[in-house]
Amino acid sequence: MRERSRAIPYALSLSALSSFFFETGRRQGWIGGTKPIVLAVSGGSDSMALLWLFRTFCERPLVVAHLEHGMRGETALDDARYVERMAAGWGIESVVLHADVPGTLQKGESVESGGRRMRYAFLTSEAEKRGAFGVALAHNREDVAETVLFNLLRGTGVRGAVGIPECRGIFFRPLLACSREFLRSILRCRNIEWREDCTNEDNRFTRNFIRNELMPLIVDRVNERAVDHLVAFGEEMRYYREEEERRAAILHEAVADSDVPDVNASDLYALDLDISPTSGIGCALDRRKARGLSPHERTLVIREIGRRLGLPTLSRRRGVELARLMEGGERFEFQWIPGVSVWGDRERVSWSCAQKTKRDE
Repeated sequence: MRERSRAIPYALSLSALSSFFFETGRRQGWIGGTKPIVLAVSGGSDSMALLWLFRTFCERPLVVAHLEHGMRGETALDDARYVERMAAGWGIESVVLHADVPGTLQKGESVESGGRRMRYAFLTSEAEKRGAFGVALAHNREDVAETVLFNLLRGTGVRGAVGIPECRGIFFRPLLACSREFLRSILRCRNIEWREDCTNEDNRFTRNFIRNELMPLIVDRVNERAVDHLVAFGEEMRYYREEEERRAAILHEAVADSDVPDVNASDLYALDLDISPTSGIGCALDRRKARGLSPHERTLVIREIGRRLGLPTLSRRRGVELARLMEGGERFEFQWIPGVSVWGDRERVSWSCAQKTKRDE
């Protein structure tokens, strides 16, 4: 495929984009190989740019995966049909899951969190089913800045200040260096349409409020390069996060309950049940040893266990609260998220997940 240089700016040309694509792929490890790649495509501008880039430059088999959340009626169904049609037109396999996110929320779970949980479970399932190399997500530069700001305001500490990782597990994000407007420019100059999700304008959702109101105000009134500075801050904090995780792993090894082996509990998001103290244990600490740590060290161990179990990062306030509960000898229950609790007795502190009973089925 060739393009006339006078028609398309060099930064948007096949030559420039191929250099960016292959440099990113080599760094993230997905250039070459024969295993398929699953592309998470919503139909929005970011994911459509992701789809075009992989369709144009990637030699691996591709699978487009789209989750229809069951929230926007016929508009959402039109989005799903659009994604299927575009994938078919480019000769790419696609799979669509029609879900009911509002109807399957866990107790205390927001629509945002529930949609994320179901989306990642769906993408993971499709990747495993096909023996895929991994799943490509379309997060961009503004997403990183918004996440850093959101996490700072939530009080997640060093871990949250890093923003969005390029790679984690089977998920990788090739577009983190690209601005939202740049990705739309790629599509515009090639006459590729995208779908606008009307819920992205609903500022009742926290991330939408940050994106649509708070960030533009910061850029306009505080610093026009605020996005660049937040991204740079996140990159700089990565060193401190790695140091914190190294120290936390050593501390965890020192206070782990040797009678309770760790298990991989990264599927805890999928649980939708009440919790009981008899539930399966995902991780446990020797409470006496844990009390010997300083409050800050206990907080580091708590974050380490959350990271190992694939759980959302606790805010600083809630992490300090859990560290305080661990300090005494009284029994306690602390809910991390709906479906996962931390239980304390005289001998141990254990992370437990819900088990299905006859009553739940």
